[in-house]
Amino acid sequence: MKTQTNFKTMYENIIIDNIDFDGYGIDNDGYLYDKIITVYNIFKSEYGHAVKQYGNETKAFEEWLRGLPTVLSVPYYTHDILNIGYINGLIKADATDEEEDKFLNEYWGKLANAFFTLKDNL
Repeated sequence: MKTQTNFKTMYENIIIDNIDFDGYGIDNDGYLYDKIITVYNIFKSEYGHAVKQYGNETKAFEEWLRGLPTVLSVPYYTHDILNIGYINGLIKADATDEEEDKFLNEYWGKLANAFFTLKDNL
Protein backbone atom coordinates (compact mmCIF):
# COMPACT_ATOMS: atom_id res chain seq x y z
CA MET A 1 0.00 0.00 0.00
CA LYS A 2 1.34 3.40 -0.97
CA THR A 3 1.34 6.04 1.76
CA GLN A 4 0.59 9.61 0.76
CA THR A 5 2.57 12.31 2.51
CA ASN A 6 1.08 15.73 3.17
CA PHE A 7 3.66 18.46 2.63
CA LYS A 8 1.38 21.31 3.61
CA THR A 9 2.11 23.40 6.67
CA MET A 10 0.13 23.03 9.87
CA TYR A 11 -1.61 26.32 9.12
CA GLU A 12 -2.53 25.24 5.59
CA ASN A 13 -3.98 22.02 6.98
CA ILE A 14 -6.03 23.96 9.54
CA ILE A 15 -7.52 25.99 6.70
CA ILE A 16 -8.22 22.91 4.57
CA ASP A 17 -9.69 20.88 7.42
CA ASN A 18 -12.09 23.61 8.51
CA ILE A 19 -13.76 24.61 5.24
CA ASP A 20 -17.50 24.07 5.58
CA PHE A 21 -20.00 25.14 2.92
CA ASP A 22 -23.09 23.75 4.69
CA GLY A 23 -24.46 27.20 5.50
CA TYR A 24 -24.05 28.28 1.89
CA GLY A 25 -25.89 25.50 0.11
CA ILE A 26 -22.67 24.40 -1.57
CA ASP A 27 -21.45 20.80 -1.72
CA ASN A 28 -18.43 20.20 0.55
CA ASP A 29 -16.99 17.67 -1.88
CA GLY A 30 -14.81 18.91 -4.66
CA TYR A 31 -11.31 19.79 -5.65
CA LEU A 32 -9.24 21.70 -3.11
CA TYR A 33 -8.57 24.49 -5.60
CA ASP A 34 -12.29 25.02 -6.11
CA LYS A 35 -12.90 25.06 -2.35
CA ILE A 36 -10.18 27.65 -1.77
CA ILE A 37 -11.45 29.87 -4.57
CA THR A 38 -15.00 29.57 -3.23
CA VAL A 39 -13.85 30.57 0.26
CA TYR A 40 -11.97 33.49 -1.28
CA ASN A 41 -15.06 34.62 -3.16
CA ILE A 42 -17.15 34.37 0.02
CA PHE A 43 -14.53 36.42 1.86
CA LYS A 44 -14.61 39.09 -0.86
CA SER A 45 -18.40 39.13 -0.75
CA GLU A 46 -18.62 39.34 3.04
CA TYR A 47 -15.55 41.40 3.91
CA GLY A 48 -13.99 42.69 0.71
CA HIS A 49 -15.04 46.21 1.66
CA ALA A 50 -12.51 46.10 4.53
CA VAL A 51 -9.42 45.50 2.39
CA LYS A 52 -8.81 49.21 1.98
CA GLN A 53 -9.34 49.77 5.71
CA TYR A 54 -6.72 47.15 6.66
CA GLY A 55 -4.32 48.01 3.86
CA ASN A 56 -4.20 44.62 2.15
CA GLU A 57 -6.19 41.44 1.58
CA THR A 58 -4.15 39.31 3.96
CA LYS A 59 -4.73 41.59 6.95
CA ALA A 60 -8.43 41.93 6.07
CA PHE A 61 -8.66 38.13 5.77
CA GLU A 62 -7.02 37.78 9.19
CA GLU A 63 -9.64 40.07 10.72
CA TRP A 64 -12.41 38.20 8.89
CA LEU A 65 -11.13 34.92 10.40
CA ARG A 66 -11.20 36.44 13.88
CA GLY A 67 -14.91 37.05 13.33
CA LEU A 68 -15.44 33.30 12.90
CA PRO A 69 -16.92 33.10 9.41
CA THR A 70 -19.24 30.13 9.00
CA VAL A 71 -17.41 28.91 5.92
CA LEU A 72 -14.06 28.67 7.72
CA SER A 73 -14.48 27.77 11.36
CA VAL A 74 -10.86 27.43 12.49
CA PRO A 75 -9.94 26.74 16.12
CA TYR A 76 -10.68 29.91 18.07
CA TYR A 77 -10.34 29.30 21.78
CA THR A 78 -6.98 30.01 23.39
CA HIS A 79 -6.78 26.51 24.89
CA ASP A 80 -7.42 24.87 21.49
CA ILE A 81 -4.90 27.07 19.69
CA LEU A 82 -2.21 26.36 22.31
CA ASN A 83 -2.93 22.61 22.07
CA ILE A 84 -2.33 22.80 18.33
CA GLY A 85 0.99 24.46 19.03
CA TYR A 86 2.00 21.83 21.58
CA ILE A 87 0.91 18.89 19.43
CA ASN A 88 2.82 20.20 16.42
CA GLY A 89 5.95 21.03 18.39
CA LEU A 90 5.65 24.78 17.85
CA ILE A 91 5.42 25.39 21.59
CA LYS A 92 7.54 23.53 24.13
CA ALA A 93 5.80 21.80 27.03
CA ASP A 94 7.58 24.14 29.43
CA ALA A 95 6.80 27.29 27.42
CA THR A 96 6.65 30.58 29.27
CA ASP A 97 3.57 32.78 29.22
CA GLU A 98 5.45 35.10 26.87
CA GLU A 99 6.14 32.25 24.41
CA GLU A 100 2.52 31.17 24.51
CA ASP A 101 1.37 34.76 23.99
CA LYS A 102 3.70 35.12 21.01
CA PHE A 103 2.26 31.96 19.43
CA LEU A 104 -1.30 33.15 20.05
CA ASN A 105 -0.58 36.60 18.62
CA GLU A 106 0.92 35.13 15.45
CA TYR A 107 -1.75 32.45 14.92
CA TRP A 108 -4.32 34.52 12.98
CA GLY A 109 -1.76 36.17 10.71
CA LYS A 110 -0.15 32.83 9.91
CA LEU A 111 -3.55 31.34 9.09
CA ALA A 112 -4.27 34.23 6.73
CA ASN A 113 -0.86 33.86 5.07
CA ALA A 114 -1.42 30.12 4.72
CA PHE A 115 -4.76 30.71 3.02
CA PHE A 116 -3.21 33.00 0.42
CA THR A 117 -0.30 30.59 -0.07
CA LEU A 118 -2.86 27.88 -0.89
CA LYS A 119 -4.84 30.22 -3.13
CA ASP A 120 -1.78 31.34 -5.06
CA ASN A 121 -0.08 27.94 -5.36
CA LEU A 122 -2.79 25.37 -6.03
